[in-house]
Amino acid sequence: MSYACFLNKYPVRVDGMKTLDEYIPKNFRLPLFIYLIILCLIIGTGYFAVNYQQNINEKEIKSQLSAIADLKSSQISVWYHERDLDAEILAKDLVIPVYINSRNNPGSSDYIQVSLLEWMNTTLEKYDYQGIILLSPTGEVLLKEPQNALISQDSIHQYLSPALNSSDPINTDLFRDPDTHNPVMEYWCPIKEKTDGPVIGVLVYQIDPKRYLFPLIQSWPTNSETSESLLIRPEDNYVLFINDLRHVSNASLSLRIPLSKDDVPAVMAVKGQVGIVYGNDYRGVPVIADILRINGTPWYLVAKIDQNEIYAPFRFFVSLVMAILLLLLAVSGIAIWAVWVKRENDFISQNFELKQKELILADRVRLLMQQANDAIFIFDSNWKIIEANDRASEQYGYSLDEFRQMSLADLRSDKGKATLSEDLERMNNPLGSIVHTEHRRKDKSVFPTESSIRTINIDGATYHQAIIRDYTERIIFETELEKRNSDLYSLNEELGASFEELSSQEEELRHQMDTLKQSEIQMQELQNRLIEAQKVGHLGSWEYYINTGQVWLSDEGFRLFGLDVNPEGLIELEKVLSCVPDKDHVYRALMDLIEHEVPFKLEFTIQPIGSQTRILSSIAELIQGEEKNPIKVIGIFQDVTERKHIESQLRKQEEKLSAFFHSPILGTLMGDIYGNIFQANDEFLRIIGYSRYELEKGLIRWDDITPPEFLQLDQSSIIEAQEKGSCTPYEKQYFRKDGARIWVLIGYVLTGEGKDESVAFILDISRVKEKEDLIQKLNQSLEEKILERTNQLESMNIELKEEVEERILAEEEIQKALSLLTAALESTADGLLVVDKSRKIVTYNKIFLSMWNIPDSIIKTDDDITTLGSVLHLVKNPDQFLEKINQVYKDPSRETCDVLELLDGKLFERVSKPQKVGEEIVGTVWSFRDITQKTQMENEIERSLREKEILLKEIHHRVKNNMQVISSLFYIQSNITKDEKLKEILKEGQNRVKSIALVHEELYQSQDLNSINYSDYLRKISKNMFDSYQVNSSRIKLELSHEDVLITISKAVPCGLIINELLSNSLKHAFPDQRKGTITISFSSTDNEYLLVYSDNGTGISEEDFLSHPTTLGVELIKGLTKQLQGTIELDQREGTTYRIRFPV
Repeated sequence: MSYACFLNKYPVRVDGMKTLDEYIPKNFRLPLFIYLIILCLIIGTGYFAVNYQQNINEKEIKSQLSAIADLKSSQISVWYHERDLDAEILAKDLVIPVYINSRNNPGSSDYIQVSLLEWMNTTLEKYDYQGIILLSPTGEVLLKEPQNALISQDSIHQYLSPALNSSDPINTDLFRDPDTHNPVMEYWCPIKEKTDGPVIGVLVYQIDPKRYLFPLIQSWPTNSETSESLLIRPEDNYVLFINDLRHVSNASLSLRIPLSKDDVPAVMAVKGQVGIVYGNDYRGVPVIADILRINGTPWYLVAKIDQNEIYAPFRFFVSLVMAILLLLLAVSGIAIWAVWVKRENDFISQNFELKQKELILADRVRLLMQQANDAIFIFDSNWKIIEANDRASEQYGYSLDEFRQMSLADLRSDKGKATLSEDLERMNNPLGSIVHTEHRRKDKSVFPTESSIRTINIDGATYHQAIIRDYTERIIFETELEKRNSDLYSLNEELGASFEELSSQEEELRHQMDTLKQSEIQMQELQNRLIEAQKVGHLGSWEYYINTGQVWLSDEGFRLFGLDVNPEGLIELEKVLSCVPDKDHVYRALMDLIEHEVPFKLEFTIQPIGSQTRILSSIAELIQGEEKNPIKVIGIFQDVTERKHIESQLRKQEEKLSAFFHSPILGTLMGDIYGNIFQANDEFLRIIGYSRYELEKGLIRWDDITPPEFLQLDQSSIIEAQEKGSCTPYEKQYFRKDGARIWVLIGYVLTGEGKDESVAFILDISRVKEKEDLIQKLNQSLEEKILERTNQLESMNIELKEEVEERILAEEEIQKALSLLTAALESTADGLLVVDKSRKIVTYNKIFLSMWNIPDSIIKTDDDITTLGSVLHLVKNPDQFLEKINQVYKDPSRETCDVLELLDGKLFERVSKPQKVGEEIVGTVWSFRDITQKTQMENEIERSLREKEILLKEIHHRVKNNMQVISSLFYIQSNITKDEKLKEILKEGQNRVKSIALVHEELYQSQDLNSINYSDYLRKISKNMFDSYQVNSSRIKLELSHEDVLITISKAVPCGLIINELLSNSLKHAFPDQRKGTITISFSSTDNEYLLVYSDNGTGISEEDFLSHPTTLGVELIKGLTKQLQGTIELDQREGTTYRIRFPV
């Protein structure tokens, strides 16, 4: 037995070749498979851990490189731009041209020279320059500070001539001085006495990069053995290293690398590549570098670190991970081997116990089969008999050997074999089955059987056990019993039916007697009631006897037709129809009923005898005999005159109401006080901009389209309507579907039992409102003009009164007035000349003569033409001057003004005005003013203003740069720290600083130094926030208004911080779990206030939490900054979150 078990577990092929089981036993395959899975998991975990740690290290290093490169790039760009501005400011200093011009006067130039040297010394100390040198146009050194300052002849030969021909400073870029061999950068600034004048000298100031620029580049904020920054620029086919290097001595402006070395980050920078790159540096060592182009300069910045330094700490981590992996592999292998040994021992023990139980069970089954009262068979999977008990041999007459030569089909009779295939499908059911069929014994006798079949699986083989019972006697007993039960059931049913029928007939007879008596009583009552009802309802009945042609009418019928009542109620049909104007139509309908059984239902007009026309409604039914021959027609009629009149009136009222309801003049709706709208006309839908489909779907509620500020007014009017039945019409606004607001006049009445239903009438008064606003403005303008005109009239009345008084004393005051006029003419600073229409000189003052140097002999001629000819040689453009004079004389009513330029450089302002006496023009008054000094002063003021504008722009620029440095420090600190909360705080601080810096950047770039275009500012600050939070614009969309609004700096900064906080809150909290959404920002202005509308369709914040319980710095900032702006905040939570912030202009 042990040998058989061994063969079953470890089979050997017949040809002697080894099978897979000899190498890997089946019971060892599962532990081996588990061990391989664990091995893969451990190796994969180690690989991903190493790879993850490597990515973290690289990401951190790249972040540090980018932050340091950004900071240094911005600092160098700011430094370079400051030097450019310094050059522009120094070149415009007014002391330098004064000194150059005063060199011909030694006495005055000494003082100016001392002042200029003090200015140079102060500039060197303030801006940390190496030296300042003033050159003449010939290259002669006029002044220098310090006294040991040198300038090479190469520089003079190369840059002096371009500087003399330029109006802007020239930057030489960094180069090695050929005399001192030190790196230096020079600015050559042309000096001019006037803006459009020639260059009278060149101011050169020298910058030593070792004082500030090189230390700035070489400094590194963290401890590192190989990190450094490189400043480079392209030069011919090489890359020139500008600053000193960490690993190469004296490399500044001397070390070059050809552009053919594509793997060097410096070469990559010159060829246009930016960002993080991998390559070999100037030593050939592998590095990671960040490349930036420095804005506003010809330089590139490369911040790099050796890869060996990056991966040095990482190698220990890899070794530690490998050791842990090997230890885990060993432990897991030992554990799986121990588990497999234990399972193998348990399997052998269990298999031995199972075999023992199988032997005991086999003995029990054998005894059970031998002692059973039913035949028991064991079939194989093909239904061949392989075992049978003794009862089967007794029942069928076959021996066990004969059974083993037979199958299930051999046991069945011919009838049983007919259903064998169907029975086999049922017997293959694994849950077992019972089959009834016929079997045949060895002596050919047939008997009915009941077979209980069950499928058994033993060692992978399928067997069928069948317990077969002969139930011939049971069938005989069941057949007899069933027959007797059937006879008894039939007898009981007959007796029950007879009894029930007898009882039903007796009860029915009794019920019919009662019903008959009750019907007689009700019939009499109904007849009485019918007579009364006919009188009240103007209802009559009639019968038409076909054979006699007579009509029977009820009493009400005689009354309606105005006929005398006949005791028998009979009257000729013709007499009845004589009261009907359209009697042919009535008669034809009656004949159609009789001949064709067409239903009789008519409304017709009658003209009763001695009465007014009435309208009757009648219906009738044909009564036929046994042979379907018509006997008579019975019918009823009713006077419907009043009903028809009422229906006509109601129809007219409904037509009027329908026309009023659907009128395009007035919007009408039916709803309730709870906000529902049941029905509305097209005008109301036009007013609110919705469709009828949306109304029918219940998508419109009047409280949803009402602005919040009008809901209290609606509630007050509802209370008034509940008390009075209707409300006083009032004005309010609705939200249209497109978001706009529209003014309406609304009034309504309440209906229903609870007065909760309403019929409202809405009038569009938006145009009226617009006209009212226009009328109000016109009235205000008219009042102002009336007031102004009234004041003028009052003033004119006063003047008239004074004029009357003056005319009384006119004779006395003429001489005094003439003397005052002469004194006034002489005392004015302008030269005056008065000429009459014939061009004769009426009067003039002495200033006019002195301005033009006109001799007395000419002016005494009193001839304007002669006087004009004497001064033409003084004017720079006499033809143009003469042409304008002639134009004035051609049209004396014109008032002219222009500026005359004389040959000696003087400027005269000329003004001409007509001289009037009343409305008549009697001459021309010429006024000449010397504006030479005034023009010079205006030019000086304009030049000074331009200089101050440059200085103010520089201040804004430097403030912006300082803000940028602070922002970069925040960025570096956020990359260094590991605290996520602190990182978030630093990022918020960085965004706030950027918001302030953007205002100064806009002012720096703006032509107006007092205000900025807030539309551009909104776009930039929004882009900055989306970039800061790395938001995908396809997930969260941003919609900005395009209205150009100018805002001052005092309001731009707090408003920008408010937008910064709102964007930060939305991007962090409004769209969780990668939810999509939209942020909308609009900024607009009216005459006296600004409106900022910010909305998002995210999760939102409740108004109570926002206004009463602020928990974050952002909310506190929004409220505080709004208070600083003297503004108000409105929060709308209907769709997402909407803030409306208003503050005065």
